[in-house]
Amino acid sequence: MIDSNAQSWKKNLDELKQQHAEIAKLLIGKKVAYIDIPLHYNVGDTLIYLGTEQFIDDHQINVIHRSFQKNINHRKLKQADVIMLHGGGNFGDLYLKHQKLRESIVKRYSDKKIVLLPQTIYFKSKAAQEKSADIFRSHSDVTMLVRDKRSYEIAKSFSDKVSFMPDMAHSLHPLIDAREVVSEDTPVRRVLNLKRKDIESSGSSTEFVKKEFDWVNMLTLPDHMLLKYFKKMQKIPVLKYKLAKEWKVQSDALLFTSSNYFLAHELVHTDRLHGLILSVLLGRQVVMADNSYGKNAAYYNQWLSNNPLISMSNEQREPTK
Repeated sequence: MIDSNAQSWKKNLDELKQQHAEIAKLLIGKKVAYIDIPLHYNVGDTLIYLGTEQFIDDHQINVIHRSFQKNINHRKLKQADVIMLHGGGNFGDLYLKHQKLRESIVKRYSDKKIVLLPQTIYFKSKAAQEKSADIFRSHSDVTMLVRDKRSYEIAKSFSDKVSFMPDMAHSLHPLIDAREVVSEDTPVRRVLNLKRKDIESSGSSTEFVKKEFDWVNMLTLPDHMLLKYFKKMQKIPVLKYKLAKEWKVQSDALLFTSSNYFLAHELVHTDRLHGLILSVLLGRQVVMADNSYGKNAAYYNQWLSNNPLISMSNEQREPTK
């Protein structure tokens, strides 16, 4: 028997996944190049990547080339009808290598349709934002999919083709059966305290007193050695275009490890957006804090405010200006 909490959970996640069908309309029947696949161990980016691959399978998208940042096969990009760029939260001037890659693609491939998968947009510098917008405006066919209202307002200065879209990780749904969702009556035995330790951290919290945990804490020495191997292989001409398939296997293993860790807890306290999303996909109760510039709250308000598993932290700070 599925309780009302689980029914609301399922309805919310079903609707979010179904919205990705609108992206498929831009791609079906086209030859697609999917670039900027994350070659690192941020579980959030891994969830986005695996969700994108699930979306590709679900809608039978014809992807003729997959690449990381440094192993793009430009011969394949010339053959593609659409260049599809990985989504996430790195559009802006906080993560410059990804932004510079996007800008270089927009400038180099003015004859191709370009689709930016769902992003949160944030610029610290108004001048950097305007400079980047000028580059994007020089292209006539850029579709920008954004995850929140603030990003939408910024994106309108970059392109006339802007739409709201939930994060690609939602295409991983269902990771569990609705009967596995933690209910309000479920006793909380273990709590996971997942906190950022990077540029997006909003600082330490006193609301929940337990040792903090971040994505990197799930990695083993073999994981780190394998990552070094993949990065070295990008420099070998014979191998560098064949790495994406093998990296998918490692990413699936990381999702399996992460999911099992989360499933061992009934409640998650987190200031990571994909800590929130993975928790909800796995039917865990969540207490959400914001990141340094309001990304988490903006996403929650846009897509997850009706989800019964989520509550807001009592220690919300004003977003950094």
